[in-house]
Amino acid sequence: MVPEEPWPFILPLPKEPAEQYRVLLSAFSSEIALKLLGHMRLRGRTYQRELLEALREHSTKSVLKYLRMLSEAGLVEEGMEKRRVEGRTVWVKWYSPTFLGRWLILLLTPREELSPKQIVEVVKELLGFYAQSVAKLCLEYGLNPEYFKELFDEALSKRLKGEKQGGER
Repeated sequence: MVPEEPWPFILPLPKEPAEQYRVLLSAFSSEIALKLLGHMRLRGRTYQRELLEALREHSTKSVLKYLRMLSEAGLVEEGMEKRRVEGRTVWVKWYSPTFLGRWLILLLTPREELSPKQIVEVVKELLGFYAQSVAKLCLEYGLNPEYFKELFDEALSKRLKGEKQGGER
């Protein structure tokens, strides 16, 4: 079944093919890895205990193995912090998605679960990332940046015309 209007999923990946493979394999190699990404906060820290509780149908050893794999692939950062729990000081482990990790989480998050504010944030971040990439390519390969501005203007113009025609019916 082909969707009426596809959602523009774009996944930034590392430049080197071996690193691309490692990132994709670490995220899509198992149901556990996908579930871990699905339970992480898009921004900020998710604590190891929360992830272990959310994936309690899987062994702790397996969950920790995939967390390590995601960390080694550069999809999440990990750290420790002190917390006061019932009068005692304890160390708790946390994970936070990196730039690449956020894009994988967004890839796995249904569009309906994103707030309008999150979508605006994502589009700004994505456009900024790609604008920098296109600018670099223009300089490296002698491409005319005006061509890309024209592409965007043309796409916007077509979309606006389509909305006006749709509203007149």
